[in-house]
Amino acid sequence: MTVGSLYEDSPRRAAPPPTDLAESATALVGNFDQLATMLELIDRLPDLAEDIRLWQPRVRVENFRYGALGPVARNAFDAVAAGLNTLAVTAVALCEDAGGRLAPDEIAACSEIGVVMDRLLARARALVETAEEPCLAMDRGRPGETILAKKAG
Repeated sequence: MTVGSLYEDSPRRAAPPPTDLAESATALVGNFDQLATMLELIDRLPDLAEDIRLWQPRVRVENFRYGALGPVARNAFDAVAAGLNTLAVTAVALCEDAGGRLAPDEIAACSEIGVVMDRLLARARALVETAEEPCLAMDRGRPGETILAKKAG
C-alpha cells in the first residue's frame, strides 16, 4: 500500500462533490476524525481493528475546493492533508497485516497514530477557520484542484 492508495477509486463510499472550502474541509476532517477516534479507542476496544482495516476515505480529492485559501495556506493545508493521508495508510496497513488481531505494540502504535492525527486535524481546522483573513485570501483557489494523494514518484 502506498501513500495515496486509499484515495484511488473508492466509488462505493464517495461523497457528493463539495461546493466550497468549508464543505470540503468539513468532509475531509470528519472522515479522518472518524479514523482518529477509532485509533485512539483501540486499546480499550481491540475489535475496532477490523473497522480500521476496512476504513476508506469518503472525500474524492479531485473534488476538493480550496476556496479562500491563498497559496501559503494552501501549501500548509496540503502538508497537513499529506500527513493525515500517510498516517491513515500506515494505520490501515497495520490492521491489514495483522488480520484484525493486533499485538500490544501494534495497538500502542495505532493509539499513537490517532493522537498525532488529532493534532493534524486541529491544524487543518485552524487553517480553514483563518481562510478569510486578508493575508490568506490573496489568491482564490481554482475549482477542481487536488490536494491529497499525490502519488509518490
